[in-house]
Amino acid sequence: MVVEVGEIVADVAGAVLRQAGGMVVEVASDTIFSRHAPRLFHGIGRRMIAIATLGRKRIPSSLRVVPKGMKPRPRRNDWLALWVGVGTSIVLLAAFAYTVACFV
Repeated sequence: MVVEVGEIVADVAGAVLRQAGGMVVEVASDTIFSRHAPRLFHGIGRRMIAIATLGRKRIPSSLRVVPKGMKPRPRRNDWLALWVGVGTSIVLLAAFAYTVACFV
């Protein structure tokens, strides 16, 4: 009887964790690919690439206007800057959380 209850609790906890993990991934992807967040991450990535290459490599701003009815066509360096920005943001947030956890 006790073993069965333990198995049921473990199954329920696993299901809850899977749902919570899925929600976190969904919210994160919705945030990353929303309207304004990509501009933020792209800007962070552009600046990080410029700092890492000591200004030798510059990626132009993506704040260009796309004509009405046209589909935006991001270039390879736009995607690079976006993902560098996302990765940098994750690392900075993790470092901040670790620092706060150490001192609290």
